[in-house]
Amino acid sequence: MKKVLLVVLIFFTFLVPSAFAAQDKALEALETLRHGFAGTADFTAEIVQEKQLALMKRKMVSKGVVRFKKPGVFFMELFSPYASRLLLRDNVLTIRLSEQGVTDRIVLPPEESLEKWFSYLAKPLTALPEGAEVRAERQGGNWTMQVFPKSKGGIKELQISFDGEGKIKRLVIEERNRDRTVIRFANMRRNAGLKDKDFLLE
Repeated sequence: MKKVLLVVLIFFTFLVPSAFAAQDKALEALETLRHGFAGTADFTAEIVQEKQLALMKRKMVSKGVVRFKKPGVFFMELFSPYASRLLLRDNVLTIRLSEQGVTDRIVLPPEESLEKWFSYLAKPLTALPEGAEVRAERQGGNWTMQVFPKSKGGIKELQISFDGEGKIKRLVIEERNRDRTVIRFANMRRNAGLKDKDFLLE
């Protein structure tokens, strides 16, 4: 789950624009996604996560939920058999493994806080990001965008599928160690009026 959160933070980092990048379909896709987040105070969605480890033939499949609330609260829960809960409040990350009775707490650097990255989403994008190669294609009202980080970190490729309103439908994470994670989103509700009780770890 920490890797999923890292991907979220990396993706927001890519939204910092470069004044020298060309305007093209990829920029249109990024702006579509950004515009959807900009008009969202909170959201909740059901997810199905498929994790394929390079050293295993069997996929680990989990159902769960994700929730987000501005300015910087993110929650993800996976149900049994791989039950876990993750909560990020600004730059404090807490992971709860209920079945093992384990709780892990990590304080991220201030520059990696959700509030910081979402502040970038408040302004229209006029250039492509410096930190990655971005490709995008549109079929009807749906977008598929590929992000290839230029750094030599653990993420090789991100693939994000979303509609014309910026609602994410599918996220694929390809890692350099050949692990692969696919997260499918369903029943996403924006501006649902989420409360503090919707972000409890216990």
